[in-house]
Amino acid sequence: MIKDQTMKILIRADASLQIGSGHIMRCLTLAHELSRRGHEVRFICRALPGHLGETIERAGFGLVLLPAPQAGRLPEREFSELLRSRNERSELCQNEAKTATHFKPAHAHWLPVSQAQDAADCVPHIRAFAPDWIICDHYALSAEWELAAKAAAGCRLMAIDDLADRPHAADLLLDQNLGYTPADYVGLMPPACRLLTGTRYALLREEFAAWREASLQLRAAQAETGYLKHILVNLGGVDKDNHTLAVLQALSGSLPAACRVTVVMGKTAPHTAAVQAFADSAPYPCRVLVGANNMAELMAEADLAIGAAGSTSWERCCLGLPTMMLVLAENQRGIAETLQQTGVASVADMADLPASLTRLLAETPALRAEQSRRAAALCDGRGALRAANNLVDFASAVLRPAAPADCRRLFEWRNHPEIRRFMFDSGEIAWDGHQAWFARQLANPEFTMLLYEAGGTAQGYASFKHLGGGRCEWGFYLAPDCPRGQGHGGTLGQLALQYAFCRLNMHEVRGQVLPHNAASLALHRRLGFRPADKAAGQEAQQALSFVLRAEDFLY
Repeated sequence: MIKDQTMKILIRADASLQIGSGHIMRCLTLAHELSRRGHEVRFICRALPGHLGETIERAGFGLVLLPAPQAGRLPEREFSELLRSRNERSELCQNEAKTATHFKPAHAHWLPVSQAQDAADCVPHIRAFAPDWIICDHYALSAEWELAAKAAAGCRLMAIDDLADRPHAADLLLDQNLGYTPADYVGLMPPACRLLTGTRYALLREEFAAWREASLQLRAAQAETGYLKHILVNLGGVDKDNHTLAVLQALSGSLPAACRVTVVMGKTAPHTAAVQAFADSAPYPCRVLVGANNMAELMAEADLAIGAAGSTSWERCCLGLPTMMLVLAENQRGIAETLQQTGVASVADMADLPASLTRLLAETPALRAEQSRRAAALCDGRGALRAANNLVDFASAVLRPAAPADCRRLFEWRNHPEIRRFMFDSGEIAWDGHQAWFARQLANPEFTMLLYEAGGTAQGYASFKHLGGGRCEWGFYLAPDCPRGQGHGGTLGQLALQYAFCRLNMHEVRGQVLPHNAASLALHRRLGFRPADKAAGQEAQQALSFVLRAEDFLY
């Protein structure tokens, strides 16, 4: 299941005064996790005002800095040939491949050149590096760019997205936001693309997982006292419109007595001097930190955060930090509304900031304690580990829902001696009985049947019996003719459990294994299952029982 060979990974992402720093910072998090495992990571960024090229190089990663925009540089013929050759063998459906070149992303203005121009600038560097994977994290790039990039290297591509607003030619797609589901990406990606959706994949630096327990303990102590002593203000790495100063001014008349404020700003923030000048004469204790490298510690020490509804939302959630959230860009609105509806954060009204902050600061300690509890349940800080595991262990395999046409295939599999000897009921199954069972389960909303396909061929089966309360029991097996010793069991297990936790929204999966099924016992342990007592209704007394909780599944 785990592949040890070293890979080369190329990341295409940008930072700027307009874009902010979030895309680069989360890609750096993933890059560190991959580098720790021995893989070589290189970045391609464009020289936009406020780019973070120095930050990337200080982190120890290679960097190609694309030039500032210039007219007339596009080798159109070369790009067109690249795109056409990729389209011919693309996994995108024919219509998607034809329309990829005509789609303009809603955030195209974040990149001051066309996708075609950017691809043409990147292709020589992609060819020279010859990556195994390309990671693209850019709202201005879509399938058009991805097709050309993959064609240049003949490699796989992972897209990181938060918007579900443009087509992708990705093999793997990660959306770490709360609220987006695989249904949002239907028609926007190839059928075989593997989706990683939800906050379990939030790309947080390892320091947040390290500080999580201590931070949650502090939250519990704060809930008992109810005191609000320390507020952390962080509105992103850039804050080009100086919302930070507006927040500090609005706090002047509403802070509780003896409450202090810590402000964190990025090194490229253009208004640091103005913020520092206000802090020096503020009517409350206020310190300004620039380029802080201990954000997890600062968040853990704070009682409340005032922050933007961007990627730092998941950092605060991991540490259970109650938040008053500001919407500073339209692409943040969905996150803010979802977190407010979930009871994780309160959203301040930018149109009347002083009154809004006064109202929110008056919220009860009990409400902040409940926000902390709900926030901590959303994100455990191990998303980068899960994303890296999927990159390293990626296989060209998919799960799909069972269909009526699968009835005969499953009948033959279930009756094969190699399958029956590991079933609780090892007797042969009659065709009529199987048909009735299959039709009944196919129509049962509390039972999920999936087929595992590799290389376009059905190679295995998985099912989930819903037990209620976010729990289910699973079963699975490989087809009798599926090649053994090639990792298919591990891949089927990974994909099936991802389906349970990400698509079925389960928080606990149970399994039963006969003692003589050594391969299944080993796989359960490798996937993170732990021994468990038998649940109600489990009748196979001779079987060993296992349980896996969502937070312990690292894929």
